[in-house]
Amino acid sequence: MVEGSSITVLKVLKDFILPLSAEEFNILEQSILSDGCRDPLIVWQKPDGTNILVDGHNRLKICQKHGLPYKIKKLGFSDMDQVKDWMLDNQMGRRNLTPDQMSYYRGVKYLSIKQAKGGYKNIQSKGQSGLSTSEVLAGQFKVSESTIKRDAKFAEGVEIIGKSNPSLKLQILSGESKIKKADIRILTEHKESDKLTFRNEADLFNKAKRIRDEILDEVEQDVKRIKAQKITKAQETLKSLEPAFLNKEDRMKKIKASIVSVINRAINDKDVTAIKELKKLIERLEGELFD
Repeated sequence: MVEGSSITVLKVLKDFILPLSAEEFNILEQSILSDGCRDPLIVWQKPDGTNILVDGHNRLKICQKHGLPYKIKKLGFSDMDQVKDWMLDNQMGRRNLTPDQMSYYRGVKYLSIKQAKGGYKNIQSKGQSGLSTSEVLAGQFKVSESTIKRDAKFAEGVEIIGKSNPSLKLQILSGESKIKKADIRILTEHKESDKLTFRNEADLFNKAKRIRDEILDEVEQDVKRIKAQKITKAQETLKSLEPAFLNKEDRMKKIKASIVSVINRAINDKDVTAIKELKKLIERLEGELFD
């Protein structure tokens, strides 16, 4: 007899966890045909009595295909976020995940906690008060905090790819793709990452390179701008130095010109140091006028 025949399958939960490869599905199917469905299906029993499938999508598919019995285990969850959090922990507790898949799931967990109301407080345990999300997860998974942050970038990049090319996303996470993780992480740095689309690996590689080049160009422009600002300040400082032979009228003209220049710098560049220079110039002007 089949227990829990009225099980609701939600696409959002079915697609939340990576699907099995054809080979993995076949192995599972042969195991169930040989030994039966030994592990119960996990369902979220809602207050209205609805049973939402949380874990066991492949087992359910196989059992329904061959008319085999299965058992269910009912769990209570407060909301969909808690369901997804349980699914992530369940997946990461399995030993057959590849390093890239584990990295992806750690990143997804980090992003889901950061986005959830209350943040990482939902997973805090005794003695962890005051820790950041990355610190908590780093301790939980025995990796560095920087690894968790890179995982988050990787997971975010994979989701960007998956929006336009789900097949490429699966190829990356199944290990069939040779795309570097650095090229996937760099996608998150694009100003309009939500509009990126990818036809294939080559297209992704080219766009990742273009994003990296654009970032380098911006950095170079920032460096040039900072250098130009320093040169301008140095020139203004030199101009403010008054030769001993200048008469009072010429000194007044130089002070006046310096005041105008510093005011413009303070307004245009929002330069706090310019305000301090302006005060000194006003003191000098006061000295010239009243000494």
